[in-house]
Amino acid sequence: MKMTSIQLTEETKKKLDNKKVHPRESYEEVIKRVLDDDDILTLEEAFKLSDSIKQDKIYSSQEVVDLIHKNRLKKVKL
Repeated sequence: MKMTSIQLTEETKKKLDNKKVHPRESYEEVIKRVLDDDDILTLEEAFKLSDSIKQDKIYSSQEVVDLIHKNRLKKVKL
């Protein structure tokens, strides 16, 4: 597969960074996902959503990741 380079402003790069579901996710993956579905929660939105969920117990890191993946396609007004 042929690769290209593109120029982005710092602001655009930061917006792409905020769309990552994992810090090590590539920009290629982020851009493809955003182009496929623009209703994906940003990390900030996901954290706000998780803060709004009443917790009856302390969740493990893996449980938090699973919840975020389960809810990441549900764009909500925060």
